[in-house]
Amino acid sequence: MFAAVASGNPLQLSTEVPNSNGLQHTIVLSSTKPKTYSHITLFILPNVTFPENFIATVYFKLSPTEDFQLFGYLATEKPSAIFKVRLANADPRRQATADSGDGLGEIDMEDEDVAEGTSNGLHNISELIIGISIEPREQGMATMQQWKQQQQAMKASNSSLVLSRPGASRGISTVGQLASVYPVLTQQLAAKIVQHAYNYLSGFLDSSGNVSIKRFDSWWEKFRSRLANDATFLDEVTSN
Repeated sequence: MFAAVASGNPLQLSTEVPNSNGLQHTIVLSSTKPKTYSHITLFILPNVTFPENFIATVYFKLSPTEDFQLFGYLATEKPSAIFKVRLANADPRRQATADSGDGLGEIDMEDEDVAEGTSNGLHNISELIIGISIEPREQGMATMQQWKQQQQAMKASNSSLVLSRPGASRGISTVGQLASVYPVLTQQLAAKIVQHAYNYLSGFLDSSGNVSIKRFDSWWEKFRSRLANDATFLDEVTSN
């Protein structure tokens, strides 16, 4: 009735769970390739007529010993969903971090057990189990609504622990917005960058007063690296 495919791996069909009062179908995505994929697509098979008065709630877990966690649903109006696998380095908890009501959920796979299977800095997920429960629409949507409220409460709790970045309260997310809010500082920043480039490149002028583009590329790489490490060096840039 259902199928799933992970990035770079073959399609895998669901298996019915006999005599089950809970999950009626499961899909096991096992290690056909090292699991460094970032997306899982789950869908109702094209030849299946899914009843309109039911929905299929979707659950995930990483091993048979773990508990399933809810991440979304499928229905006649939403016969497929894409779930993003986020292999985070900072948060040791496994949880849904995005609302999947629009068909896109996000699964945080990071924890101590997964970290033991890392290779070259990337996590190898040996097995991922999808559980699917077919429920009456009213009951299933009530479950989804409760899950969304829990996710919103979790986000609100987490956001209260995060310091806002300068400018975030003003909604600054682009260079143009930055220049509009801080026009003088933006002009000063541009002048500092241009002066820094001039100071560096002027040491490589040829007899005609030209500079090879390779010298510019070299300056840009060094500038970006230094900017990432300590941007305060720009305060010391002066004209020669």
